[in-house]
Order: sequence, then C-alpha cells, then structure tokens
Amino acid sequence: MSADSIELQASRWLASRDARPDDPDLASAFDQWLHADIRHRVAYLKLESNWRRGDKLRELRPLDRGVNPDLLRPPRRYWTLATAASAALLLIVAGIFFANTHWGWQRYETRVGGFARIVLEDGSVVDLNTDSEVRARIGTHRRELRLVRGEGRFQVAHDQARPFVVSAANADVRAVGTAFAVRLRQRQVDVVVSEGTVTIDASHVAHAPPVHAGEAAVVLPDRMSVQRLEAQQLESRMAWTTGRLQFRGDSLGDAVEEFNRYNRRHLRLADPTLAELRVGGTFNATDPESFAAALASTFNLQVAHDTDAIVLRPP
Repeated sequence: MSADSIELQASRWLASRDARPDDPDLASAFDQWLHADIRHRVAYLKLESNWRRGDKLRELRPLDRGVNPDLLRPPRRYWTLATAASAALLLIVAGIFFANTHWGWQRYETRVGGFARIVLEDGSVVDLNTDSEVRARIGTHRRELRLVRGEGRFQVAHDQARPFVVSAANADVRAVGTAFAVRLRQRQVDVVVSEGTVTIDASHVAHAPPVHAGEAAVVLPDRMSVQRLEAQQLESRMAWTTGRLQFRGDSLGDAVEEFNRYNRRHLRLADPTLAELRVGGTFNATDPESFAAALASTFNLQVAHDTDAIVLRPP
C-alpha cells in the first residue's frame, strides 16, 4: 500500500474517531488497523499530533480561576479540533523547528511557551516541552537522542534489536519499549518513568538500579537516587504534556519558578516570605495572569502588572 493511501486512511480514522468517540465497535476496528502495520501508527500519530497541537498553547481558554490549596483538581484534557485539511500546516504554528545536521542527526526545538510532538521514523513519539531542544539519529543498530536543554517525554516503539538511548548531561537513559520523561536542569537530570523500565548509565555512579514505571530518578554529578511516586504525583509530573501545570501543596516559590519556564513575562514575588505559601490546583502553563488572579482571591494578595513582570505583594 502506498504512503498516500495510508495517509488517506489515517485521516478518515481521525475524522471518524472525532465524530464517534464513544463507539466501541469503531474503537476495536481502529485498534486492529493501527497495529496491523507500523506505517499506520506513524501516519496516524503524525496527523493526530498536528491536528491536536496546532493552536498555540496561549490560545487555550483558562481553567477556573479559583484555587484551593486543600482541594486539588485533576487536569482536564480538552483540545479544539481544526479541520483535517489544515493539519499538515499546524506543526509549524506549534513552534517546532527542525533541520538536518551532520551524520544523520535531526534537530528539534521549541520556543518559550511552545510544545511539539515529533513522530520519529521508527514510530517512537517525542513530546518536547517549553524552551527545549533534542537531537535524534535513528540508526540500523541503535536509536540515539540527545537532550540539549529542557524536557522531553519519550514513548518508545518496541524494537529489541535497536536500543533507544536518551543522553542528557552525564546520564544515558536506555529503553527498548517504554515511556519516560527526561528533564535537564542546571546541576541534575530528572527521569520519570510512566511505562516499562529504563536503565541509567551515569558517570561516577556505579551499579545504578533500574527505574520502573511509577518511579522517578534524580541523577547528580556524583550520585543517583530513585523514589516511588504516588499516582497523583506522577500525574502532576506529567501534566505539562497536556499544556497544564498541576500543584498539590507545592510552595508558591516552586510554582512561580515553574510558570516562569513557560512565559517571557515572569511572575515575581515582592516579599520573599510569600514563597512559603502552599498552593494547589491545575492551570494553563501559558496563562500566568489567571494564576495570579487565583492567588489574589485565595490569599488576598495584591497584583501589579509591570511591563515585563506580574508582581505579587502581601496584603
């Protein structure tokens, strides 16, 4: 079957699933088609990602502005679907840029506040978070990716003969068929595994334990630690893949730091003691104004809008 025919089938499946999302017979038939050929999966995921992620995250309507540090809500998944005819153009709008580099490497990058979903030629999927860069080379014996900055989630297509390795700073995260996220910080690498198991090869760390689904690892220059995550913690750690930030009793200082990753207009605390306040709730990552309004309502804070910042002051 030609590539054009597969893409046409994928577009029909996408339209059918959008029109009849709760049809069990349709879901069963679609699942059979999707797994019949790896080319089906690649074509469908490319079309779906372009369609669902085309609009800029800033255009998402804000969540309820109310925030309650004690009553925490799970994130809602909702995306406004555009027409299939424009889907091929939308990936550009999402803020992704790619170019060939030397020796078969591909470069993918997002701006501040951007998001990109990349379907690699082996069928693996990379979700790239705000202000991030990854380089990929899919070879005959090995699938190599380098996280240059930022954060990415990797949903790995099973291929026992070709290990999938993500390098970030001094750590190599290796998987065969699994899903995990890697974040490169200034002095550490964070790894969160949502499916399967990964191994981590870190310089100066001997006998690093495997990291299983529902666990998170922190890799420092001289050591590595692994901890088990509760279901809600895992949900919060992965909320960015839906364009959200989710807090569950986090300090306001940490919440502000997270928001500032996604926005050029930063939140700023006029009084350092405000950083110790505990907050909870689910918010659009690129809507700091709604977050500030929720804080003002809940804690009676004063909000001042400067040219380059949103300043939070005590009552």
